[in-house]
Amino acid sequence: MSKKIWTSIVIIIILLIPLVGYQFWYVPNYTGDDYYTYIGNSYKEIIEKDDSGNDYREYDYKQNGYDKNGSEKLLKFDSALGRPIKPHNYLKVTYNNKHQQVMSWEKVPKDQVPRKSLEQILK
Repeated sequence: MSKKIWTSIVIIIILLIPLVGYQFWYVPNYTGDDYYTYIGNSYKEIIEKDDSGNDYREYDYKQNGYDKNGSEKLLKFDSALGRPIKPHNYLKVTYNNKHQQVMSWEKVPKDQVPRKSLEQILK
């Protein structure tokens, strides 16, 4: 084979390495499926002490979420804000099946919640 063909093959392999790494390492470990839930006053407040003896609070949530098809999943997550999540809000929660944990959550308006999810939430 000519030198141009070998150079092209090497360049293609080098360009494919990040794509393959993204697909086989990043996607399974850091992304997930979206579920929607409604936040009421459903948190559990946990008060602990840090190394200095100061109190700090965590607000843990354990509630059902629904994907865009209306399938249910029990979601466990915390507010990560140092205060409870404001009640009467809809959240979009990203759940990673490999690690079986919530990766992130964000507040969304009611009109952005898929219809089937909203139907399940309002039951």
